[in-house]
Amino acid sequence: MRKIGRNYYIYGRVQGVGFRYHTLHWGKEHGLYGYVYNRYDGSVNIKAFGTLQQIQQLEDWLKAGGPVGAKIEYYKSEECHVEKEVVDFHIRHSL
Repeated sequence: MRKIGRNYYIYGRVQGVGFRYHTLHWGKEHGLYGYVYNRYDGSVNIKAFGTLQQIQQLEDWLKAGGPVGAKIEYYKSEECHVEKEVVDFHIRHSL
């Protein structure tokens, strides 16, 4: 199946609540590739690569509120190229 890439910027109470940790486990459970990291402006970024169905499941999870303890006020997303060198889902250092 064809892989696609999506870049998400998530805003709200998303740092200091285990957002990256829960997203890491959610992504691995659902077979996504990519990474999640904190941004210096207090938001979180997710770069996700997978099938259209996997990306839609991620979007549905975010719309439903994401991890317990987080409060997503809003998010925006855009298409991005699939980074072929990324072979799993992981946490990256803050950017």
